[in-house]
Amino acid sequence: MKNQRTKYIKVRMTPEEVQQFKEKSASYSSVSHYIRSALAEYSNIGTRRQLELMNDLGLFYQKYQNELSWAGGNLNQSVKRANELAVAGLLAPSYIQEVLLPIILETQDTLNRIKKDLDSLTQKAVRI
Repeated sequence: MKNQRTKYIKVRMTPEEVQQFKEKSASYSSVSHYIRSALAEYSNIGTRRQLELMNDLGLFYQKYQNELSWAGGNLNQSVKRANELAVAGLLAPSYIQEVLLPIILETQDTLNRIKKDLDSLTQKAVRI
């Protein structure tokens, strides 16, 4: 005997949610079909991992966008100043050691940290 669908669920929604629900379910043969498809899709472990990965990637880009801008700006200013001093014949070796090298090392640390986190996310994506 075939499993018959005799149970139903009531859901309370705002008028906006009902409108959005109707729009999203329009391409399905019925609202029930839409709900069953969504349930199957979001219950799938692989799909959940993909959603988690997408969230992780979004957080990754948000986290490092500002840090990269800051590091790049500092490095750019320091190198520009070194170039100005070199053209004027005033570039002291101490400027390279005391100003440029620390900024270069800090930028390198930032890039290494970003690379490590990106490698971790990539490994997570490969497991999916």
